[in-house]
Amino acid sequence: MTYNTNTHAADSDRVVLSLFAAGIMFVAGYTAVRVSLSQAESYDPTVQTNVIPHEGELWSSGFENL
Repeated sequence: MTYNTNTHAADSDRVVLSLFAAGIMFVAGYTAVRVSLSQAESYDPTVQTNVIPHEGELWSSGFENL
């Protein structure tokens, strides 16, 4: 069985280049997602967020005078 070395080399080059391209696309996509997630949102003090305090905080106001 004989192989054409030019075709074999071209096939292996395509595999290597496709893996390289996939790696670059992964890194670029990952970086883009990280940058978009790390952008700070503007703080608006007029927006009220409801935070439920710990159980101990609910009872603390009744024991201040003891």
